[in-house]
Amino acid sequence: MFYLTVLLGCFSNYQSAYVNNGTGLGIRSAPKLSSKKMGIIPYKGEVKILDKDQRLVHIDGFENYWYKIKSEEGEGWVFGGYLSFKHPDLLPPGSNSYTGLVYRHPIQSLKLIRSDVINEDLFLNLYEADLKHIFAFLERKKQLSEDLIEWRILHAITLDIPEKDEEILNRVTAQCRTPGLDGKEIILAILKIQIRKTGVIIGNHYELVLDKLKIRIAWTLSEDESFLQPVLKTKGIQCTIFDPGNRLKGISE
Repeated sequence: MFYLTVLLGCFSNYQSAYVNNGTGLGIRSAPKLSSKKMGIIPYKGEVKILDKDQRLVHIDGFENYWYKIKSEEGEGWVFGGYLSFKHPDLLPPGSNSYTGLVYRHPIQSLKLIRSDVINEDLFLNLYEADLKHIFAFLERKKQLSEDLIEWRILHAITLDIPEKDEEILNRVTAQCRTPGLDGKEIILAILKIQIRKTGVIIGNHYELVLDKLKIRIAWTLSEDESFLQPVLKTKGIQCTIFDPGNRLKGISE
């Protein structure tokens, strides 16, 4: 009993983390995707961090580490891109694992594709991780010295991205700078668009026409400027199409 108490006491000192992925998180026998799956930890499930692999890896757009964990579902390795060191109920809505990160050097796997100044030290930055993943970061900038800047990610969310289906774009991320229905400014939105080919060929391009445009979801800034607040009613909000991947190219009026 004494030894059991000591062991449990030691284990209780390990850092806790929580699964922040709606479909759960797979436990692997080794720190790689090709290793055997040992079990699945459900969304919001708690794990204890036993160890960390020191190699940064890039999976599903996230740059993070593999962690060795122990949970009710078993012991093994999980990818840190779907872990949060705060309980998901305490995070801003829709947060991914970049929320809360403080960094001084650019994240190697992310390419900045758009930056908008909200105020003197607050920015909304859009990043492309790969061909399938785009992230929106609400970031606070702190000038530490003349040459050194520290960034704190207040809120990071994963955005839907354009999908191609026989040269027809179905979804495009967009930024709105127009007032929402409640008078608040919409600073980020995702549009659903329907584009079709007219049959006219200009050079080696098809002429396209926009048939339908609808805002699927939009975000405004919270009152304390700490996170992106989803807007529930989007009907009537007007947006300008923003093409983060530079996939829409004008070839005629």
